[in-house]
Amino acid sequence: MRESRKLRAGNRLFDPPVLFTAASISAILQARFYPLPGFGRYVETLAIARSLAQGNGFANPFGAMNTGPTAHLAPLFPALLSAVIRLFGDRDGLVLSATLLCVLIHALHAVLLPAVSKRLFGDSRPGIWAALFSIIVPTARVLPQWESMYSAVAAMLFCLSTPPPGGSVRKPLLEGAKAGAICGLMLLLNPALVTVCVLWLGFVVLSTPSPVRSRVTLTLAFLAVAGMVCVPWTLRNRHELGAYFFVRDNLGLELYAETGDCSQSAPLICHDMRHPNQSVSEAVALRELGEVPYNRSRLRLAVQWIGSHPAEFARATCRRIGQFWFPSPGASPVYEYSQWVVTILSAAGLVLLFRDRNRALPFVAASLTIYPLLYYVVQSSIRYRMPVLWLSLLPAGLVMQRMAACMPGRVSGSVRALIEAARPDTSPS
Repeated sequence: MRESRKLRAGNRLFDPPVLFTAASISAILQARFYPLPGFGRYVETLAIARSLAQGNGFANPFGAMNTGPTAHLAPLFPALLSAVIRLFGDRDGLVLSATLLCVLIHALHAVLLPAVSKRLFGDSRPGIWAALFSIIVPTARVLPQWESMYSAVAAMLFCLSTPPPGGSVRKPLLEGAKAGAICGLMLLLNPALVTVCVLWLGFVVLSTPSPVRSRVTLTLAFLAVAGMVCVPWTLRNRHELGAYFFVRDNLGLELYAETGDCSQSAPLICHDMRHPNQSVSEAVALRELGEVPYNRSRLRLAVQWIGSHPAEFARATCRRIGQFWFPSPGASPVYEYSQWVVTILSAAGLVLLFRDRNRALPFVAASLTIYPLLYYVVQSSIRYRMPVLWLSLLPAGLVMQRMAACMPGRVSGSVRALIEAARPDTSPS
């Protein structure tokens, strides 16, 4: 009877409300004790949000000067910040409300980890361990100015919106349309997550035992609705900027800012010298040429430099690959070092998935292989990994679970009871 009460109490410790509260407290403490980036004019999301709030449209993303209509960023997050500015003002109200929203998103991220773990691995325990790790050890910075953690939550909700892998597709038209709508919104938040969308859809379609007709209907409904969600933004870009492209048009300037002779000796200084957010001369060129022609011209210059300096570009790419997985310690090194731990544990987790012949391995491995490719050639930042950090945390949580199971004699009876209480539920995914 006493053991049963312990197990019931342990189960309650891992209920979503408890995880949400603990993760909220953790994020609040991080926002309080670790320095936040500023809310000044050089934060591109805020620059666009302020332009929207002032009635000037989706424009002027750069701190150097106003450059006119833009698609430098995806639209949803600046629109959210614009609403916050309208409601709470552009000073202390913005800082407090944006930070609180980000704290809640961090908490939701922790709550979703067990559910996504159950969907991926058929077991919620790796997700519980991953959530506990992210609550106890600062792993993802609280960045209210950026969409990074919002993107992660959107990707996890998308994975939960589809039929479960290996499950039957009962209403293919409805389920495909629902998943497509969420994917479309996610792409308007962070188009880099298109790889996660496509790979997850393939995982679901290939693993379901449902008839081919249901699979085709699901896929077509998904693609149609996802495309429809993105159509208004695409038409706006054609009208305002004179070209069709996929959500954002910033690849040329970002690649240009990371190339050039100066990028080898002082990459950060070189980036600021060649990026219109800091460089007045580049901002003037962008305003005079127009955003799309400017990006195309800078893409040509970057490709020319890469072609004439292949060894230098290869060295810089290797440096950025290392930065993505093992970021250099910054002002708050706990975040960088915790991501080192997650990287190492997740690699071991992928080995466990392979050994267990887990059907989720191709999706997880392919996502972690393809998603970062863009960030190997443009500026590296710890925030660029955050949208898919959950895909590393879950295999890392699997390793933590197995390690805990291997040392029952080294933990107290109460902790063993809590570990046992974190068992997978038997309800359907």
